[in-house]
Amino acid sequence: MRVWKTWLAAAASGLLFNLAGAAWAAPPDATQIERIVIPYSVGGITDLYGRLLAEQLQGGQKLPILADNRPGGGGAIGTAFVAKSKPDGRTLLLGSVGTATNPAMIKALPYAPRDIVPVAQVAISPLILYVRADLAKDLDQLVAYARQSPGKLTFANSGVGSSPNLAAALFARQLGLQVTHVSYRGTSAAINDFLGGQVDAYFDTLQAMTHVRTGRIRAIAVAAPERLADAPDLPTLDELGVRDVHASSWWGIFVPAGTPPAVMRELQARLRKAVENPVVQEQARKMGAVAIYRDQPAFQAFFDSEIRRWNAIIAAEHLSIE
Repeated sequence: MRVWKTWLAAAASGLLFNLAGAAWAAPPDATQIERIVIPYSVGGITDLYGRLLAEQLQGGQKLPILADNRPGGGGAIGTAFVAKSKPDGRTLLLGSVGTATNPAMIKALPYAPRDIVPVAQVAISPLILYVRADLAKDLDQLVAYARQSPGKLTFANSGVGSSPNLAAALFARQLGLQVTHVSYRGTSAAINDFLGGQVDAYFDTLQAMTHVRTGRIRAIAVAAPERLADAPDLPTLDELGVRDVHASSWWGIFVPAGTPPAVMRELQARLRKAVENPVVQEQARKMGAVAIYRDQPAFQAFFDSEIRRWNAIIAAEHLSIE
């Protein structure tokens, strides 16, 4: 009996060892990615692109990469989770414009901005000024309408401090217009009311061009220094005389401060490979975005410029997130 119990214990121990080996074929090293934190709800472009990246980054790894949605606080909740995570390259943040603006907009920020660092930019989507098709056929008509009735022109946005909100505020200030900003909880609600005629204008990505083709809305101009390859006939605001109103939705990967340089380099190599994959390029285009790779120095410079530019608008417009 004692021999049987000894054998059973050994067999059980071996079984547990084998099961553990099946689940964790090899302990992940410091450069293996286990989680991309998406600080917004399921279904939006940030979520969709984050899941696409997770799928591509996994590659031949045996461990899955989790697309982990942690919405709330304008992206601050998910960002705080990453900021407080172990700096081992296994917990990534898919940051966006809110990552740059939240420190200026949220008084009780649940993390210190210095606790996250940029790794690489992975996508960008210049914003386009759209208007109700029955309101204006061009920029001159839109501006004339706004000047005739100060405050009557309404701009939809996907939340206070979102890129459409900031773009509309910059546009209005640059032209000296009084407009009314209408904030929604997310892109879907904003675009639905815009398409329904409840609001007059909206800064959105190329994805909204599908509604232009139906005649429901009109694209006026792109808020970028150059015309878009997928909309070559659409002028820039610069071309129409509205200078320096450049705004985009963008996405980049951040990690906790203190992540070792070797881990960062390995992660950057994986990100570049994923972003340059034709599948990612094509899927991003369908989302109305451009999959681009900017290395850490270039992304850091871009990120710092976003902070400076939008902080000025946030202060001027007294924008805040409770």
